[in-house]
Order: sequence, then C-alpha cells, then structure tokens
Amino acid sequence: MPSLTDGEIRQALKRVGQSGNQESLIDGDGRGTGRLVLVLKPMPTRVTADWMAQQWRDGKRTKKKLGAYPSMSLAQAREVFKRDFADMIQKGRSIKIAGDTRPGTVADVFEAYVQYLKDAGKMSWKETEKGLNKIADTLGRNRLAREIEPDEITEVIRPIYERGCRAMADHVRGYIHAAYSWGMKSEHDYRTSSPRRFKLVYNPAAGIPTEPKKVGTRWLDEEEFVRLYRWLECPDAPVHPPYTRAVRILMLTGQRVEEIARLHVDQWDAAERIIDWSKTKNGKPHAIPVPSLAAELIGSIKPNENGWFFPSATDPAPTCEPRDALQFHVATARSWGDTRCDEPRPASNVEDAGG
Repeated sequence: MPSLTDGEIRQALKRVGQSGNQESLIDGDGRGTGRLVLVLKPMPTRVTADWMAQQWRDGKRTKKKLGAYPSMSLAQAREVFKRDFADMIQKGRSIKIAGDTRPGTVADVFEAYVQYLKDAGKMSWKETEKGLNKIADTLGRNRLAREIEPDEITEVIRPIYERGCRAMADHVRGYIHAAYSWGMKSEHDYRTSSPRRFKLVYNPAAGIPTEPKKVGTRWLDEEEFVRLYRWLECPDAPVHPPYTRAVRILMLTGQRVEEIARLHVDQWDAAERIIDWSKTKNGKPHAIPVPSLAAELIGSIKPNENGWFFPSATDPAPTCEPRDALQFHVATARSWGDTRCDEPRPASNVEDAGG
C-alpha cells in the first residue's frame, strides 16, 4: 500500500463526514508486524482523526494512540512512530509499554524532581525549585541531562564557595545530587510514569565532596536567653513584627522553625493550649501542650485574613517562609545586645520560662 498524503487524508475526512462510516488509513506497507494508521471516526458535530501505532502480536491486534490529526501532522506522526514504536515492533516487544524514547534534558530532570517533591508533600519543594532553576540556567536547560560532567558541576559550585558562602555551595551540590539520584531511580520505578526517559548513566555530583559538618558547641545560658527574649519583645531595629513573635514562640516551645513559621489557626486549640500538627517534616502527626507564657503570646496575635499567625513581610497571603524566619533568627543573634526601648515592656515570667 502506498504512503499516505495530506490530500488523501482531507478527502477521507469529507467522505467519512458524509457517509457516517468509520475508516482507517494505513501509511505504507508497514514493516515486520506493525504500521502507522489514521483512524477516522464520525461524531455528531465533527470527524475525529487519531494517529495509532498498530501491532500484530501473538495473533492479536494492538493499537496505541500517538496523537490527533491535524494537531500532529503526517510528518510528525511518521517521526514519532519511527522513533518510539518501529524498533519495538521489530523486536517483538509490546507497544503498550512504548513511550517517548528521547533522552531528557537538564530542565526535564529538574522539573520532574520538583514535581515529585510537590506530589509527596515535601515542604522543601519551593526552595529546591528556586535553586534548580538557577542551576539549569547555568548548565543549559536544553542540554541532555546525561551529558553533564562532574567538572561542570564543580564550576557551578566553586564561585559560590569562593564568595564565602560555604553552606550555600553545599546546598547547590545537594540539589543537583538529589535530582540526579531521583532521575536514575525513576527510570525503573514501576509506581510512576515519566513522560521522558533520562537515560542517566551516573550522577555527576556523586563524586563531589560535601562541606564538613560543624557541630555547634555554643548555646545561650539562662541570662542570655532572657536578654534575647526581652530584645524580641521590643527590638531597637526595624523588624517585621510577626518575625519577633515567631522566634519567641520558637524559644518557648523548642519546635522546628518551619512548623512554627507555618502555624495556622486550625492548628491552635486555645481552650486546651495545644498546638496540633497533622503533618510534620517526618510525616507523623505531632501535638504539644504549650506553657502559659506561649499561650498568652499566641492568644495576643491576630492572624491575617488567611489564618496565618506569622505572615510573610513580602506576601501576606501565604505563610511566612521558613527560610525567612530562620534568617531572622540568625540576624537577631547578631544585634540583640542592646535592649533599650523607649516604651515600657509588658511584664512576663520569661525568667521562669527560660529556666
């Protein structure tokens, strides 16, 4: 059978529309036991045209859709059939498991990994996406992910390290390593289906050493704890008020930064003085009773219209970003020494809470 032409397809569309009978147009003779077919079906208001890969295997006919005509042109359908189906049919493999055989780009790997984090409910997905977007711009978004070499990763990290940002350099390495590790595993994960195969052979960030972890040996004594708390009650520098309250709740409860930074009215039981998180970093529900001083502080805070106790300084709609709260937490440690305040501070039992 000769190859199809666009003219023959247009004529067949008119014919099916007039007759109301379904037709199948075969492109060429086909090789092995498979071929490209355009299936035309009459509908009440139009005629649909779908490209199908057709295979005869074990005496049974199998079809799999490639796309719709004219969105997918005749030339495009032939290209996809040759790329993704022809070789599988020649080898006798089922076309049911066929997919896009093009190897994924850097952007494909990074975007798919971020989507995996979002689907898994990981709170780190937003920061990871921001970091990987910058890395993709540097490495080249449209480059094949499998072509990235370790020395290219090193050249991305080195300028960050030389600026003195050692922790950030380690974060960047971690982002890349995690994305590639996920990409390699996802190739063979039967629980998920990826629109693109990455064909990764190795992880280019695997051999890059991590920054040595320094275990802290310095902590606040009782007097310093009280001084910091007093400074937070009335700081002598311009600070977004929800940040000072968030850090005080952190000091009084000892909870994770992101859990307090994302505190919502639905998680606070004022009558029982309990904060109840249905979901935490480790994926397990968590509830704590809070001391009276913390309960009074939370009770004095008016949540914003979205129910957040500690809204962001830049975007009041979502919660305060954990990184914002953590950065403020670090900044206060550098500037809380002066506790002068023109207005009287409210009395409290912070000395008892600090002990």
